[in-house]
Amino acid sequence: MKEFPSKLSASGWDLGAVKSHPTTGFSGTNDSRQVLPLRVRYIDSEKQNHTNALVLAYLLQDENSVKLLPSQTDAERLLEIVDAMELPTRVILDAGAQILELSNFQVVETWLRISNSNDIKAKAVIFFNDHEKLSVLDHNGCVERLQTSPFSKHLQECLVYLDQAHTWGTDLKMPKQYQAAVTLGANLTKDALVQACMRMQKLSKGQSIVFCIPEEIQTKILQCTSKSCSTEIEVSVLLVWAIAETWADMRRNIPLWAAQGHRYEDYKDCLNGAEATVEQAKSFLETEAQSLEDRYRPRPGNLSDAMKDRDTINSSIREILKRYRDFEAVSLDTATLQEEQERELSTEIEEEREVQRPAPMEAEKHKLHPDLVRLVDAGVFPERSSAFISAFQTLKSTSAAKQFDLEQFPEDLLMTADFERTAKHPQGVMSDSPFEAEQLIAKIRTSKLVTLHLYAPRPNRSYGPLDTLDLYCVGREFSAGILSLCRSQIVQLNLFASQLYFQSYAEYAELCRYLGLAWKTPRGGQKLQVDGFIVPPAGVWCLNASPVRLLKDYMKTRREGEDMEKTHLVKVLECGLLEKCEIDSD
Repeated sequence: MKEFPSKLSASGWDLGAVKSHPTTGFSGTNDSRQVLPLRVRYIDSEKQNHTNALVLAYLLQDENSVKLLPSQTDAERLLEIVDAMELPTRVILDAGAQILELSNFQVVETWLRISNSNDIKAKAVIFFNDHEKLSVLDHNGCVERLQTSPFSKHLQECLVYLDQAHTWGTDLKMPKQYQAAVTLGANLTKDALVQACMRMQKLSKGQSIVFCIPEEIQTKILQCTSKSCSTEIEVSVLLVWAIAETWADMRRNIPLWAAQGHRYEDYKDCLNGAEATVEQAKSFLETEAQSLEDRYRPRPGNLSDAMKDRDTINSSIREILKRYRDFEAVSLDTATLQEEQERELSTEIEEEREVQRPAPMEAEKHKLHPDLVRLVDAGVFPERSSAFISAFQTLKSTSAAKQFDLEQFPEDLLMTADFERTAKHPQGVMSDSPFEAEQLIAKIRTSKLVTLHLYAPRPNRSYGPLDTLDLYCVGREFSAGILSLCRSQIVQLNLFASQLYFQSYAEYAELCRYLGLAWKTPRGGQKLQVDGFIVPPAGVWCLNASPVRLLKDYMKTRREGEDMEKTHLVKVLECGLLEKCEIDSD
């Protein structure tokens, strides 16, 4: 056993101590109120007194049922049973921790595969990944954060799996007609069971639950309720068992609570703020390493015997002892054992975030191409020149291009090769360079063949758009009224520059028409993909595949990860339909 000479302990009693400013907390259930520190005052609101009975009434509704699992039911067999249920079951809440041999990803991957052969035509499964992030897995094997996924607005097309650790506190607004399968397991308290079931927020209002009971739990339920083996297990019977498990769990937890409370009362006055001495600080240390004699010698079997010689004038100590006796708690040794288990198995990892940015890339040397000079001098645009590149083709070396065929975009919006080459690294991020403009500005000023425009994407709603290209012009006389660029080129320019806001509702509809995205409620049998892309070929550009994934990845790179959730363009890419008032009010 790994031990140290001394240990420094802390517990919930330290958090619940009286401080200069009040400490508050909230819990949706009150079954564990008996193990709160004595100085924590539990507030019973009269308006909430009915909550416990109301939740039990929800669970006792006729639409909720029980499913007895056969012996030796593994994870895949459980998924098959859930998939074959009479009513489509689209949610699994593993409150009893019955799925242990598979990771969360493996569970949802298997479930999605099994569901394909049934009437449940789900497009994705929602789950928590290894980094504790709510994620979604689709049929293509793609995993992404639910918050940034198109499925966040289409939960009715998803299955949901929550492992035991996440059946508390997870908030998902699941459709009204969903049914959930809730597993039962050893030592499952009513508190934990109710918390899991109430992930179905519309229980008794359309949503329902089927309780999946393993064979060993079936036996425990029948023993607890003194029923014969032939008795049918109903929801009311399993709730009686869960309440009994809650009482047994409380008897197991009270010794640890009492030991922590006694320790807190012993040491609460040892420190004196910043004036505390080293000796006072060391008094907090407790002996951990024990000799063989100390470890195996006879000791008191309960807390009352252990503290009979201690100071019982302390009212808190007396109250701790009273509660310990009221619950007929188990031996004090179990408290020490449980404390040791918590220290070994539930240690918290202290993390200090340190951002390690990539080293600066070596800049590419600027080069003025002769064909660009010829264009300025003579107004001649050479065909197939290496000086000019289609704007969207410059993304071909990025990871975003793996999601979409860039050849589908129009090729009439060009950029110079020098503008595209910013760094020697092949995955370098593009940035604007004034080099070519500085080199050619003198010639452009006197040219009657070309015009140099100043352009930048609209950074926020307070700025007007610059896509009329008439803010600052050098060279050939230019008038926005006789704009030489067609609307397709303007749309490409704004899209490539990552302009996040629309000037008008008509501009929003125009972008959607070019990209083939729905911008109003579909009519006349129009079919849409989950991200809002109209079944191809779609849009003015006749795209054969949805550009949404490419554009989302490109925007994240272009905007260097800044928050864009409330912008017009991101709402479009998240399959949101904008109202006219949302744009015109800006």
